Amino acid sequence: MEGEPSPILSFVPLFTLGILMAIPAGMLAKEKGRSVVKWVILALIPIVNFAAIWYFIGTPDKRLGEKLDALLAQRGSVGN
Repeated sequence: MEGEPSPILSFVPLFTLGILMAIPAGMLAKEKGRSVVKWVILALIPIVNFAAIWYFIGTPDKRLGEKLDALLAQRGSVGN
């Protein structure tokens, strides 16, 4: 039994990877105006974390989109 690794040690790489993925996911969520807690939790789940990061890379900024919509609405109402 001395040569066998602890079963808990097999989860250390997954836990480390989850933490490494949660940090940028939280930063991207905050930057893009999304729910930080929700996306950090998703980034902690193995395999889902890769999809979450790729989703955020391609997702437009929500706050910027709202500002553009407001400007376009204002421009449309001024022209009429």
